[in-house]
Amino acid sequence: MGYSAGTMSAMNLKAKTKAELLKMAQRLGLRGISTMTKPKLVDTIGRAKQRRTTTFRKQAAIAVQKVATAIKRRAMRKPAKKVATAKAKTTVKKPTKVVSKKATAVAVAAATRQAAHKFDVAPVKKALKQIFKEENLGELPETYGTGRLFLAARDPHWLFAYWDFSHEQMAGFRRQASDGRMVLRVFEKNHATPVAELTLAHDARNWYLPANKAATSYSAELGFWRHDGSFNVVSRSREATTPPDALSVDTTAQFATIPVDVNFDELLTIVRHYLNDGEQLAEGLQRLQATGFQFPFRVDVELGPWSKEQAAQVEHILSGDVLQRVQVGSVELTEWLRRRLQGETSSGMFSGFSPSGSSWAGAPQKGFWFAVNAELIIYGATEPDAKVTVDGKSIALRTDGTFSFHWTFPDGKYRLPVVAASGKNGETRSVELQFERKTETHDDVGKVNQPAHLQPPITK
Repeated sequence: MGYSAGTMSAMNLKAKTKAELLKMAQRLGLRGISTMTKPKLVDTIGRAKQRRTTTFRKQAAIAVQKVATAIKRRAMRKPAKKVATAKAKTTVKKPTKVVSKKATAVAVAAATRQAAHKFDVAPVKKALKQIFKEENLGELPETYGTGRLFLAARDPHWLFAYWDFSHEQMAGFRRQASDGRMVLRVFEKNHATPVAELTLAHDARNWYLPANKAATSYSAELGFWRHDGSFNVVSRSREATTPPDALSVDTTAQFATIPVDVNFDELLTIVRHYLNDGEQLAEGLQRLQATGFQFPFRVDVELGPWSKEQAAQVEHILSGDVLQRVQVGSVELTEWLRRRLQGETSSGMFSGFSPSGSSWAGAPQKGFWFAVNAELIIYGATEPDAKVTVDGKSIALRTDGTFSFHWTFPDGKYRLPVVAASGKNGETRSVELQFERKTETHDDVGKVNQPAHLQPPITK
């Protein structure tokens, strides 16, 4: 397997670092060297040098042979040339040309330089370098004006809607609308009544929509209300299905540790004799690792569920990361936080927590306007098997023991008793929350109508 190079040359290569070997391999024009181990690099570079030396020797031998042949031919032609010259001297006497010493010295120097490089091998041409030339392709358009509405499921409880209309198209629709506004409606599959109807801002191009049901198909339509009370649809989306929020029943997935510091050829050589017929490399690695096969690299495969300490640590790390990303203004994470705070146990698919999902009351159709309202969200956490009541109403807990509930919040004083009872021994914990809202408006200010299914807290 080794190359027939001198012992000193091989020792010199082995004494070099891997970085130095990589540079030598690059100068030799070798390819595929980034994944080679150091012994493989030493062997490859040695072979390349051996090939280059052999090629040089062959070329030198050919050059020497050519020179010898040329000298032999000249020696054979020399007598004939002398006879022809003697005949010429008897017939025509030419004047003798005097050559200066300077011209002779120049000719000798040129011949010496030519002889010194007679056996030089032509230099290897360097690989051409790619030159990047920037091409100005112009700016991408803000919209293509295709008039299409798209709906996609972001996760089990969130949808994303996007519509491709130009500003001129949207302005034309708003001029036809009775209230000068566009509306986005969302439908659950096989239901004629929309589960949500959102009044859009003038500059809105997309929207995130909370979905109360996982593994459910939804569709959306974009349009406006006519003056005769009918709804004009300008575009309908295809169906989008939210993924399930439960663990998959498919347990056939298999996991294998593939070391990144071992190249593919070496890894295949290690397990080649242990693979079954038709078995892929990853499948064979998983099977061998499960049976305790001793590999020359670290496996570290964790089996079984996480402990409570591991789960708590992961949740702590992710929560900190989420909060940091929310602080920098991530729209998606802000919506995720809203979903955690919303009353998911309340009836209906969408809550009125986001002003985008509410209808505007008291707002003029033209000119400057302003509308404000407030809602109340109670949230907390306890043991997953406990029972929680808020204002005497039983609240369903999430799998992690968290809960939330949503109320309207008109002016007045309110109290909300919250009670938790242990599912093991009936032990209880309780708290009473008291709130007061007092609204003062100045000038012409309207209200945001809150969802009809929400109820106010009890009055104190």
